[in-house]
Amino acid sequence: MNREDNGLELTAPSAESVGRLDRALDGLLHFRDDMLDPIRPLLDGEAFFPLAEAFDAYMTGLSTEARPVAAKRRAFAGFRRRAARHRLTERERRHLDAAWRLLTGDLTGTARDLAGISQRFPQDVLALAVGHQVDFLLGDAVTLRDRIGAVLPTWPRDDPRYPSLLGMYAFGLEESGHWDYAEELGTEAADLDAEAVWAIHAVAHVHEVRARFDRGAGWLTARRRAWDTANRLRGHLSWHKGLYLLEAGDIEAVLLLYDRTLRPGVERNAALELVNGSSLLWRLHLEGADVGERFLPQARAWSPLVREAWCAFNDMHAVMCHVGSGDLGAAAALIADREAYVRDTPAGLDNVAVTAELGLPVARAFLAFGRGAHDEVLELLYPLRRDLRRCGGSHAQRDVIHQTLIESAVRAGHLDAARVLIGERLAIRPDSPFTWRRHARAALADGDPERAARARRRAEDLAARLGSTSATGEGIG
Repeated sequence: MNREDNGLELTAPSAESVGRLDRALDGLLHFRDDMLDPIRPLLDGEAFFPLAEAFDAYMTGLSTEARPVAAKRRAFAGFRRRAARHRLTERERRHLDAAWRLLTGDLTGTARDLAGISQRFPQDVLALAVGHQVDFLLGDAVTLRDRIGAVLPTWPRDDPRYPSLLGMYAFGLEESGHWDYAEELGTEAADLDAEAVWAIHAVAHVHEVRARFDRGAGWLTARRRAWDTANRLRGHLSWHKGLYLLEAGDIEAVLLLYDRTLRPGVERNAALELVNGSSLLWRLHLEGADVGERFLPQARAWSPLVREAWCAFNDMHAVMCHVGSGDLGAAAALIADREAYVRDTPAGLDNVAVTAELGLPVARAFLAFGRGAHDEVLELLYPLRRDLRRCGGSHAQRDVIHQTLIESAVRAGHLDAARVLIGERLAIRPDSPFTWRRHARAALADGDPERAARARRRAEDLAARLGSTSATGEGIG
């Protein structure tokens, strides 16, 4: 029986193939674009390698794209039939079951199965890393934190994979509101392993949620050599830098960053990448910025990815791009398709419930925003604002929905609601220029020009703290 680097037994064609799996796992922990390359020659052929097949199935399932998942589900069903004729370890059987659940869209069941593997085998890095990402897709901040926290005491600090786990834990801490501890551990992880990009990402989130945009930009600039490489977080961390620049009001720099790093075709036209550019363009749209025709390529890139219902979070971003491009008919057609999906699909899958309860109301709100029906936006989003985590993603990603709600409340003249929403946001992000700018507009509409002037000055002072970016885009992409 072969063994991984962590000492766990597994079925593998050879010791050399086990080394390939270990290299792939290291690639997974560091989000390398080529993470699957070491095991590709061992997939879908004569070699029988259950954990490699599960690894590949997990990566497809985490893509959040219906078509590749459907193709992999068919292939993986065949492998499971083949595996039934072999004697597998308990861990391998459980991984094959968890990977199958993910391919069928049962995120909750996958999270539960992977937690069981981690409880029995706390050194199983595949279960931990994939489980962490499933928790992210579920928007389950507590489990995002505790799945990793539960095993950390069993891992020696000198293990080369320990910094990656520490980075995961830091992100779970940030999403759970433990911001100081998240920054401390995320920084420690990035210092221990310069390529621990998830740790860099965790600290970037801390700076975003605390509206420390100068420190966030400085953090990403200082660590740029680690993340601005061939890894799957490059676009997302560029997006974070775009958020910092947008808060500072440097629209030109944000557009330059978008064109260099986030427009379709720069990275893979994958759903997880398109979310970044779509969200940044919509935030610019909320600021009244002229984004030209940039929404149209985004909408075109989304169209083949959302033909089948699979991920409500993707649907929302596709709708915002259709609306941003001015094609309200395409947005309405996608919404109608998802209404039929909810009506005709048996209950039970996570995405059916999320689409019905959150995905459709949010998508309808984006469409209402495009029509200028800001009262309707308020009616749709205000009651849901505390439940949005179930859409999946991070607080920073879901914040685009909160920003849309605030903007509509101000535009519709619902000043009592705007006051509540702005107050809630300032209590958490007292240094956010975006929020102070909205506060100024609401105060002016409320007949209080002095309060509006104070809020405008506060926004300008905070924005100046980050400073303007040079016309050359130094440090942007």
